Amino acid sequence: MLLRPLMALLFGACALPSAQARPVADEVAFVSIRTGEARIYLNSGPGTDRMVTGGKGVHTQPSLAPDGRLAFTGSMEGAPYIHLVNADGSGQRRLTSGDRLESSPSWSPDGKAIAFFSRSRAGDDVELRIVEVATGATVIVKGEGREKGPNAPVWSADGRRLAFLGANANRRNEVWVVKRDGSGLRDVSSKFEARGKADVSISPDGKRVVYVAGLRGPFPIVLTDIESGEPRNVTPDSEVMNESPRFSPDGRHIVFASSRDDPMRTRNDIFVMNADGSGIRNLSRHPHEDFNPQWTADGKRIVFVSLRSGTSQLFEVAVEGGETRRLTDNTSHDMDHTTCPAGAGG
Repeated sequence: MLLRPLMALLFGACALPSAQARPVADEVAFVSIRTGEARIYLNSGPGTDRMVTGGKGVHTQPSLAPDGRLAFTGSMEGAPYIHLVNADGSGQRRLTSGDRLESSPSWSPDGKAIAFFSRSRAGDDVELRIVEVATGATVIVKGEGREKGPNAPVWSADGRRLAFLGANANRRNEVWVVKRDGSGLRDVSSKFEARGKADVSISPDGKRVVYVAGLRGPFPIVLTDIESGEPRNVTPDSEVMNESPRFSPDGRHIVFASSRDDPMRTRNDIFVMNADGSGIRNLSRHPHEDFNPQWTADGKRIVFVSLRSGTSQLFEVAVEGGETRRLTDNTSHDMDHTTCPAGAGG
């Protein structure tokens, strides 16, 4: 569908400090175009939306730090750069001062560094950069300068390792892992067919990755041990569209979107399964499209995007019990998510 590529840029859920007098696992950052411009909002429950970013440009791809600060991509006259802002909207500024184009920020679990993709103006040289916010010290991972992203890089819970999507020599996306200091870069997904990968998530212990493979269909969810590189299809029973697999904060479960229960195989629901692929359950069960699931920091609920109201809005569902509530309510579009730092809050 046309809306999903745009939404794949945009929203996130994360913990905030208890000093903010709201449940720490409940804060959600997202992008809304309700004012006619893409701005970043925070939400801690139904009816609590507040706009955080201001000024000119298009603001997308929010990522929340454990202390509540946000990183986001701000595009001014078509040039995107990584910006920072406090949860109350103060202190908005650029992270870097270079002229390379930047996108897809992701906070480290300790809140000290931001990983993002940086490309030359010509677009022919793409790097993963890891910037220490306090000092500006930067680690650059070139990976031969090939295409990377578009999803933000993801961190292991100890902050020592990242996983990201990047092109191989045949211009197909594989899953790559690298250490925080830039060493140990390697592809860990090419043992499972050669048709491209998407939607990577890394386990909290940094030992496994999960991703979608076979981008021309079917779309199996594959679990791979990072050290051995041995892959395993954990959805072998159904040749349907699967999207956005993500490990739970404790690493025991995986949430994902899938059309497996739709007779026409065109509409997604939100599912959860054990990390070994067993125990698959449909959490959302709705006749309209539900997609882009994201764990709350306590691992008890899933925040997702739904088209059930006619526009894209945010909902959440309890993993146990299935109680669903609507988080945002307007006639415009509230959109997509990046992941929280692994292990933040909880």
